[in-house]
Amino acid sequence: MEKETFDYSKVPHNFGLCAAADCSHADTCLRRIAYSHAPANIAFLPTLNPKTIEAMAGKCEYYRSNKKVNYAKGFVCTTEALAVSVSGTFRYGLIGRWGIRKYYQKRKGETLLSPAEQQEVIALAKKLGLQKGEYFDSYVEEYNW
Repeated sequence: MEKETFDYSKVPHNFGLCAAADCSHADTCLRRIAYSHAPANIAFLPTLNPKTIEAMAGKCEYYRSNKKVNYAKGFVCTTEALAVSVSGTFRYGLIGRWGIRKYYQKRKGETLLSPAEQQEVIALAKKLGLQKGEYFDSYVEEYNW
């Protein structure tokens, strides 16, 4: 199987990078990997202060694993399966957590749902009496930026 190449264009613009090459976690840290793949045409990078890294003495609180995470994409199938009598409770419960715009983006799959957000959707749906085998429209594997 061919190893996936790192695509720097997918790095969020506000994602902090790390220039610490001597770190024991450099090979698996998403911040270091992104830094090493930064193109030369980007003059200024959002980078962790080396003094901050030094002060942590090997216990970096900014470490971000390069293992991909399973994100859900949309939950229209869940909203359609809910009884009409509880659909408003479901919708307003999640709007209260995420806001109206984010709710609709996540529902339609425009914005991915993290594992924690997936648990929120499942817990609320179950609380309202919905038992399903699958609560989400699809899944994608992405880095946890």
